[in-house]
Amino acid sequence: MAGDDVRGYPPRRTPPARVHPAAPPRRFKPQPPHVYKRRRRVAVLLLNLFILLFIRACVPSEHDREMKAWREQADQALQQPLDVGEEIPPSRPVEMRVPSVGLTATFDDSNCDFNDGVLAPATDSSACAFTADDKPYALPGTTSSDIAVLAGSSGSFGPLYNTTSRTPTPSPGDALYLRTQESGERWLRYQATDIHNPDEEGLSQSAAIWGNVPMPGRLLTITSIQPDPADSRAVRYAIVGWQLQDVVPADQAG
Repeated sequence: MAGDDVRGYPPRRTPPARVHPAAPPRRFKPQPPHVYKRRRRVAVLLLNLFILLFIRACVPSEHDREMKAWREQADQALQQPLDVGEEIPPSRPVEMRVPSVGLTATFDDSNCDFNDGVLAPATDSSACAFTADDKPYALPGTTSSDIAVLAGSSGSFGPLYNTTSRTPTPSPGDALYLRTQESGERWLRYQATDIHNPDEEGLSQSAAIWGNVPMPGRLLTITSIQPDPADSRAVRYAIVGWQLQDVVPADQAG
């Protein structure tokens, strides 16, 4: 056949060359080597920072453990009756002094009025103590089983707050002296431990003020801070938490 060689085979043909498609263009231009080194260093730093943050969030530090132990001890101290060396049964308060703010207040024999969630003394010139059958509050004394709550208006507890800043005036560590019907000429001495300035909603919902366990020896003084009639701000409260320390004679009561 035409085109076949003498042995009858068709002539050999050179296979066509394969054409490879061109590589896609680079999205980013090649960078100098120092750029890649800097990127690696930044990546390592970020990884180390992430590891540190993870450890800090999941593993308590020594400071956290110390703070937790301190809170547990403080809570335990508040829950345990304080042994002041004298036994004065709970009774109605008669007179209160806070020398640091120049306060001397007397008390009604009757219980505080409690209307619409608001404590109020019977008169503006006298303070009052609050107890109720459905509340755990106790009258002050060295053997009281829970918090003692004392309330007063501007006429009796006025020095306990600053009318300009609308904030409480006592500071932690200040002393309060309280004479009761059972203490006679002896005075219960308390020390300010915590200061609060809540609004009406915050007052009723604060565990920091009322606690969630029995707290013998704790006393609260409460007075409302009424805004000026032209002031649109809501009523706030000046609340000081006090802790019983000891019993002192009259000549040491402020």
